[in-house]
Amino acid sequence: MLSRRALLTAAVATAAALPLATAGTATAAARSGPSVLAASLPIVLANNSGSSAPVYAYISGADTSGWPGFVTADGGFHRLPSPSSVLTPAPDYAIPLGASGSAPTRLTLGDYVIGGRVWFSTGRKIQFFVNPPGGNGGVPGLVQPGFTSSDPNWTTGWTFCEFTYNAANLYANISYVDMVAMPVSMATTGAAGNQSVPALPSGALAIIASGLRAQHAADGAPWDQLVATDSSGTVLRVLAPSHAPVDFGSYWNPYLDRVWDYYRTHTLTVDGQGSIGAYSGTVTGDVLTFSGLNTNGVLFTRPSAADIFGCASGPLYNSGADARSAVAARLAAALNRSDLLVSGGDSQPNGVTPAQYYTESTTNHYARLVHQYASIGYAFPYDDVGPTGAAPVDGHLQDPAPTSWSVTLGPGSASTNPPGGGGTSAYSTIQAEDYAAQNGTQTETCTDTGGGRDVGYLAAGDWLKYASMDFGPSSPAQFLGRVASGAAAGVSGAIRVRVDSPTGPQIAEIDLGSTGGWQTWHTVPANITRAVTGVHDVYLTFAESTADFVNVNWFTFTR
Repeated sequence: MLSRRALLTAAVATAAALPLATAGTATAAARSGPSVLAASLPIVLANNSGSSAPVYAYISGADTSGWPGFVTADGGFHRLPSPSSVLTPAPDYAIPLGASGSAPTRLTLGDYVIGGRVWFSTGRKIQFFVNPPGGNGGVPGLVQPGFTSSDPNWTTGWTFCEFTYNAANLYANISYVDMVAMPVSMATTGAAGNQSVPALPSGALAIIASGLRAQHAADGAPWDQLVATDSSGTVLRVLAPSHAPVDFGSYWNPYLDRVWDYYRTHTLTVDGQGSIGAYSGTVTGDVLTFSGLNTNGVLFTRPSAADIFGCASGPLYNSGADARSAVAARLAAALNRSDLLVSGGDSQPNGVTPAQYYTESTTNHYARLVHQYASIGYAFPYDDVGPTGAAPVDGHLQDPAPTSWSVTLGPGSASTNPPGGGGTSAYSTIQAEDYAAQNGTQTETCTDTGGGRDVGYLAAGDWLKYASMDFGPSSPAQFLGRVASGAAAGVSGAIRVRVDSPTGPQIAEIDLGSTGGWQTWHTVPANITRAVTGVHDVYLTFAESTADFVNVNWFTFTR
């Protein structure tokens, strides 16, 4: 007998696998589709920085013709003037925000914006410039803040998130591919439900900077040069090693020596995933050769430090959606994580678990430190490479018909009604459909008291993520789940409550069989078996079932 999930799957067409998108490029990630979205998007900009300094916001991007410009406080898009011959300061398009914790600034975006960014700066305004058209098809170029000490914005505290808003959808993301700076969170409401991307916690920037300085002291590599400070020594941002002001030189050579020697006598298999297929190869001479793989003339020789950190040059160059590009992306990820010699490292990426990443002394320590504090968000290009079914890493929101988008400067979770606090109270009633991310689930109409929607089609291997749940200074005593099951006789399963990841520490478990129907609801308690305090991502994971076994309407924690 087919499960509910199998019946649902049989009723829809199978979609072709999409190639991986380079991190940090919201334009590339935006999906095409029918024009169903009107150009009217309420935006909320909130200052929750905790700073007494003035805060300014900017919204930059291009219109549908590709002409760059800025959105002003009235929601209108203003094309940049085209300078005649020389680099020219851009007009002042700053949107001043209120004091930290004050009422947010609201505007309605009335135009589509492609390849956009929402910027924040504290203390001083950002200096933008405009380049004359030149060979740019008659279109001027916007010069944005850069990553060198010669940039006029070097000693200004600034940060950004990226987005594209077009007729198909709103796609927005937070990425650490370029740098870690002042924390930003965001949230959307709309046809895709309530979504949010949490910010780095308070103090994370300084801790990451301290960790890189300590790493420099340990291995002599220029990790400390990634830390940018103002004249008082306050950390403004931490650059990704691809933007390092000095060359990492031979940093990777000892590790590459071991990898290349190992795969002279062992086979490395790289699964391109999706429809790409798997390729196996060994090292001959100085070249890693995969049988049957067309390398388009770009051989897999030993990469340089710049090749590894940037994931886009030398042997790790990739040019599209072909098999070579898929293999290059997965090699780049494995090298940054230095997981080619760990147990299972000869089968990439499915043979390695996230717990095995960054365990070598030679590794991308910037990415290692970022992932200690960022629950989601790329730390290098192709950070989305991982075992099939693994929790998503990219910090993006996507909605085909958004009704609001909020962006908040400051630590803590974004809210659709900012400014927010340190997270969502774990003692409030959490609607199951308000997840931040999921794997293998579907929502459906709910007939329980209050109506709305529940999350169903839940079976072993599925999970639901709820970002930045605040348990406060003392641990709860119980977890309460509002659940229903119409599972057949003999079918049961376990709802396991975990923190920090789908495989993180387990704090509670509900074992459940049929309740008499898929809409026959019961509130089931479970004791907390491991104390939890402070702010954590909470995961409902589902296990021990042979078929779909439960629907979830809501849950909460009690003391």
